[in-house]
Amino acid sequence: MAKKDSRTKAFATTAAKKGRNNPKNNKKLRHNIVIFIFVVVALILVVFASLIIAQIIGKSSNPSPSPAPNDDVEYILRDAGNIKMGNLLLINDEFKYTLPQDLDSMINIKYQYLPNDADKQIIKIGNTYTYALTYDSICLTRETLDMFSQMIFDYCNNTDSNSTNKNSASNLEVAWGGYSESTRNEYDEDITKYGKDYYDHALGTTVTLKVNTPSTVITESILKEQFSWIYENAYKYGFIVRVPEKCKDHTSFDSSKRVHLRYVGIEHATYIAQNEICFEEYLELIRTKHTFENPLVINSANGKTYNVYYVEYSGNPTSIKVPQNTNYEISGDNMNGFIVTVEK
Repeated sequence: MAKKDSRTKAFATTAAKKGRNNPKNNKKLRHNIVIFIFVVVALILVVFASLIIAQIIGKSSNPSPSPAPNDDVEYILRDAGNIKMGNLLLINDEFKYTLPQDLDSMINIKYQYLPNDADKQIIKIGNTYTYALTYDSICLTRETLDMFSQMIFDYCNNTDSNSTNKNSASNLEVAWGGYSESTRNEYDEDITKYGKDYYDHALGTTVTLKVNTPSTVITESILKEQFSWIYENAYKYGFIVRVPEKCKDHTSFDSSKRVHLRYVGIEHATYIAQNEICFEEYLELIRTKHTFENPLVINSANGKTYNVYYVEYSGNPTSIKVPQNTNYEISGDNMNGFIVTVEK
């Protein structure tokens, strides 16, 4: 019996070894292992895909988070239309400007009412009369109008009022300003007649002067020589010489035919005049160098200090950060963003 049991065990052992080495069994085992690995990988991919889909759905169903609350700042919303609104728009061949359909922000005038003399259409200086604006078609924004009239008033008080003197205040008139609704169709004709340097007038913040004896449009050299007070002090009222001769390389405007005074605000005019730079250079400086965290600091001619910085348009609406409890202005640049001016 002992010998038989030994033979039986040996036979069983040999049979088991043969079973493990059977090719059919090995193939089946490998097949099962591959299926198992495939199922595990598929489950992992399904779980991963589900997580991604859940995140996408969550983002699409929830609005973008608002900036974190901060007691020191507030956020002002502006849309794409605001890029074409304000005193600091760049207007040229590349960046066009369309006359607004609603001109309520402008005022049609025949004669300018000057400060402290609002009951008269003209201001009397000695025995002569000085006309400030004399054309029905002239249309300026209220801010431009007020600052221009103040400048003319001060000019009258600081210069010879004798009408026989060529640099007298009484010899100064306005040739062109902005345009009213009734003269909208004439705008393109003026561009053709007077050249591309006429673009800025559509904004209602640009004034072109002339002398009336003899009737001559004022060039930069005439302004310097005959009306030097205006040339030297215009920035104190927020005006710059829009296309001075030194800036002819920065624009396609023909600056030799006439000089334009454009209202941009006292703080901006102060920096442009004191640093002797072009309007284009000023806008480029703000756009490329100055942010909320690193503003341009301007000590303005009006005795106030301002921080000026740029915010790029980032979609409707764009959130613009400004300090709380401050006076600020936001102007589009007619390109791709906003220039923020904050009084310190």
